[in-house]
Amino acid sequence: MGYFGISSRNSAQKAAMTALSNDKPFTFLTGPAGSGKTLIAQAVGLEHVIEKRSKRKLIYTRLQTQVGMDVGALPGDLNEKTFPFIAPFMDNLEVMTDKPGEIKKYFSEGDEDKRKIFFDSIQTIRGRSLNHTFFLGDEFQNLDVHTMAAIATRPGLNAKFVFMGNFSQIDSPRLRSTKTNGLYQLLNGLYEQGATEYFDHVNLTETQRHPVVDVVESILRNHEMAPEFEALEARGNQ
Repeated sequence: MGYFGISSRNSAQKAAMTALSNDKPFTFLTGPAGSGKTLIAQAVGLEHVIEKRSKRKLIYTRLQTQVGMDVGALPGDLNEKTFPFIAPFMDNLEVMTDKPGEIKKYFSEGDEDKRKIFFDSIQTIRGRSLNHTFFLGDEFQNLDVHTMAAIATRPGLNAKFVFMGNFSQIDSPRLRSTKTNGLYQLLNGLYEQGATEYFDHVNLTETQRHPVVDVVESILRNHEMAPEFEALEARGNQ
């Protein structure tokens, strides 16, 4: 099973591709760094928007938080300020195709009617109805309940919303509580309501980067992470 030049490497990735292609409005992808969450979701999204045209546009968003010490305001115009936060998307294009420039035209067209790929800030999502859209929300373990509610209520007709997160990499200490973490509250709440007709959850556990990443994860993974986070992730094991 392959999408946009990317094939699944294990059963969890295969399950993720299947979930990303169905008609349920929500797909949750959790798991450690390098497990393929963003790559798989992006590949399936591009397939549905550019090749199959079952969706009209793809929106990629990621909370604009910086790892470590804040370096302050970034220089440049809006595009230059945004680029560091969409770098994972751009990196994945290099993996998917040897001609990434052909894909870039879909988000650089001057005429918005011709554009198919959009990079929107989380702040601009509120108040919109997103129809015929493949929405990718990256690093969503860093959203609070209020922000998650503002985004999860945006799906319109024929929309697929993908929420990706790694609970061991929550940046804000305040969000390391299950009571305040938006991704946890939404996913856990859907499980509790038995709303399986509306969502799928796949937990990707195998790292696809250099083997050293597994070693680093075992050493530096947040061992103080509340066990409820780990238990929720495990519900998506394949």
